[in-house]
Amino acid sequence: MATSIRDLKKEVKYMFGDLVEQVLLLNMAVDKPDEKNHKLIDEIVNTYEEILTKINAHRKEKDKKAYFKALNAEIDEKFRAFQEKINAL
Repeated sequence: MATSIRDLKKEVKYMFGDLVEQVLLLNMAVDKPDEKNHKLIDEIVNTYEEILTKINAHRKEKDKKAYFKALNAEIDEKFRAFQEKINAL
């Protein structure tokens, strides 16, 4: 993942923005947009905000390296889970 806090925030923004874009493109591809898609977008945005909060909370952690390693693993896990949900639509 990213080497600095700023780069990490940008990467997370790009990753989760890409997920929202995929869902919006799926919405445009169908004749009648599905309410599930809107709920999925809300879930993606809420997760993005939760991750940003965790990134900003790094100042409270004593072992920053371990904290960010765990956070990067969590980000990857959540991104893959959303990717699977989108593929299932």
